[in-house]
Amino acid sequence: MKIAIFGGSFDPLHKEHVNIIDGARSLLNVDRVVLLPTYNPPHKNSTAVSYVHRVNMLKIFQKTRNFVQIDETERELGLKKSYAYVVLGELRKKYPNDELYYLIGSDSLRKFEVWAHPEEILKLVKIKVITRGDDVDILPVCKEYSKRFGGEITVGFGAKEESSSALRLALELGKYEEIGNRIEPQILDYIKENGLYSRFSDLLSKLKSTLSERTYNHSLRTAEFMVENAWRVWADYDKALLSGLLHDCAKGRAPLKELCEYPTESIEVVHQYDGAEIARVEYGITDEEILDAIRYHTTAKPDFSPLGKLLYLADKLERGRSYPSVEKLRLKLQEGVDEAFKSTLSHGVDYLRARDLDIDLLTLRALEWYNI
Repeated sequence: MKIAIFGGSFDPLHKEHVNIIDGARSLLNVDRVVLLPTYNPPHKNSTAVSYVHRVNMLKIFQKTRNFVQIDETERELGLKKSYAYVVLGELRKKYPNDELYYLIGSDSLRKFEVWAHPEEILKLVKIKVITRGDDVDILPVCKEYSKRFGGEITVGFGAKEESSSALRLALELGKYEEIGNRIEPQILDYIKENGLYSRFSDLLSKLKSTLSERTYNHSLRTAEFMVENAWRVWADYDKALLSGLLHDCAKGRAPLKELCEYPTESIEVVHQYDGAEIARVEYGITDEEILDAIRYHTTAKPDFSPLGKLLYLADKLERGRSYPSVEKLRLKLQEGVDEAFKSTLSHGVDYLRARDLDIDLLTLRALEWYNI
């Protein structure tokens, strides 16, 4: 029997997951697709909803596909961190005589060399790579890793990009009609009935009541950018979401102090310092990494945290921004957050200098720190 193993947090299961499952059946001609929900993923700090709810959503979907099976090996093992080579070893015991294909995205394959014991994984299964979006140059990587780790890695088929994080944000905002074609109707009903993906509804209501419509919408787009790109800095969903939502929470409010009491001479950047304080006092944020990112999101600073760099970018590059060069700067993200950050920081300084505007001391220090 040919079996495809498809693992993931499924948080939640969405239409592109379904397309991959159906594609494995029709394009790879497998007899069965085993869904393997993560229990304690090694590279994520949290999931948005509990394991029980995620499995329940899979069970709802399973009723529509008789070739789908749900395997809870990760939960059964009870490990603090569930690594692929361990879990696949257990599955090989369950299916000793079957041909096993492990489905992974091309983005995951590019990090395969840093997985725990990749050579052991290839002794247990054959890997089928699902190409994402326009990632068409994955074949040389497949060949390199096949040779390097001694197994079979081949391209399976293509799939469209779908950000589970962006989908969760849309659910947080109650945009059910907008996402109706991205989630199976029965699963969306389950989400509504159980109030899932609504942990931040009170925060959103408060934020909306204190900001102008323009600033609130900018904050939502900044949060969207953050959650879509959080993986680039290994940030969890909550940190990315909260820093994006609250970065401008002081906008439109009177400064908390006199200008001379701030470490700046520019009234335009006061909101970043007040924003961190308001986030702490009024919104209960105690995570210093989030507060630090908010505190310097306008000026940047030397030795900025990865989350801080990403928030700096999100504020300048969110999809509502339309200034010249913004598309060029967005493309820099493909080279990594550091490169995009330095390019965007440099662009901002050039803009200020061209108009003979003052540049904050922290920004100048950041330029020097990053050798720009």
